[in-house]
Amino acid sequence: TGQAPEPIGPAAREVPVFSAGPVDMLTADEERMFSRTTRWSFVLLVLLPLIAAAGYLFFIASDRYAVEVKFAVRSPTGLPSTDLLGLVTGGATGTTRSDAYMVVEYLQSRQFLDEVSSRLDLPVIYATDLADPLMRLAPDASKEEQVDYLARVLHPSYDATAEIITVEAQAFTENDALRVASAVLETAEAMVNRLSEQARRDTVRLAEAELARAEAALKAQRAAIAAFRESEQSIDPNQTVATQENVLRDLQSQLATAQAEMRSLRAFLSSEAPSIRVLGSRIASLENQIAQERTNLGRGRTDGDAVAAGSEAAVDTLNSVVTLYEALAVDLEFHERTYVSALSSLEAARLEADRQQRYLAAVVLPSLPESPTYPRVFLSLALVFSVCFFTWGIVSMFIHVIREHMR
Repeated sequence: TGQAPEPIGPAAREVPVFSAGPVDMLTADEERMFSRTTRWSFVLLVLLPLIAAAGYLFFIASDRYAVEVKFAVRSPTGLPSTDLLGLVTGGATGTTRSDAYMVVEYLQSRQFLDEVSSRLDLPVIYATDLADPLMRLAPDASKEEQVDYLARVLHPSYDATAEIITVEAQAFTENDALRVASAVLETAEAMVNRLSEQARRDTVRLAEAELARAEAALKAQRAAIAAFRESEQSIDPNQTVATQENVLRDLQSQLATAQAEMRSLRAFLSSEAPSIRVLGSRIASLENQIAQERTNLGRGRTDGDAVAAGSEAAVDTLNSVVTLYEALAVDLEFHERTYVSALSSLEAARLEADRQQRYLAAVVLPSLPESPTYPRVFLSLALVFSVCFFTWGIVSMFIHVIREHMR
């Protein structure tokens, strides 16, 4: 047929020919190298870590007892109201849910460590020989290291649906686990009570300060009224004016009657008649008394002068006294109303503070465990195997990618 014979033997395997053209193939040594790499990576990344984890969990890891405590932050009224943080800082309103989240954050803080350390000796509980090397607290651990360690043995969580906080406390003996859980409950309760009392004081303090200011202003105004009455020698100038006007009106009426009688007598008696003299003396006496009363209206404003001022000047002087007293009386009424309003605001603030109170309600109290909860050997081994196998799968994928690029 004129066609070249196909090559036979090793040459046909070295350079295979496909429809797209020749393809480079790995050598047998390269194939064996990649196969060994895959097998050894499985041993190093999966089998050895799994064996090490099993040896630790079965022969070295110490038993840990767990005690669970559940509690909730509640309000006496049970109605949504301003949260504690909002009360302290003056922020927006919310519900007890934000208070629960605040308690969870507190249980993971340095302040919680300091307060719970006053109830428990944590190094004695967790730096014990009963603990395995990976779970033992260093006897000379710093406060920061103790905070990190507590995150391993205390696990707070919050259920937003039921609004319940759950704290799991772990220790190496049953009694220690119970003591730690009880201390957590007591410390959290003290924290909630402290913030609630602080919020109550902050809510009432502003109303009390406003009441004190209104009371001081009212006392000052009353003192000004008392000083005015002392200086003017009058309880109420308005009543004094009314009394003086009545006296003057009566005297002027008597003077007018006497003067009319004098004109009537002079019509048929001489000026030397005894009746005329007596009546004239009475008229003079009435005029002097009227002048004296008008002078009394301006007493205290003439600097001790004995000059009898005219009736218009006396009334003007008394009018200025009445005007000053009315201004003081208006200010007094205003301060009295302000004081009453401040009293009402204080009572309302106290009622609101009582409504905003928070308390910690224990749902599940800590109880003495009977058997250890940790370590969970088979679950831990399953997690170790899953992580190691996933890691090995990623490494194997990279090995095969490199293998394909080398073709």
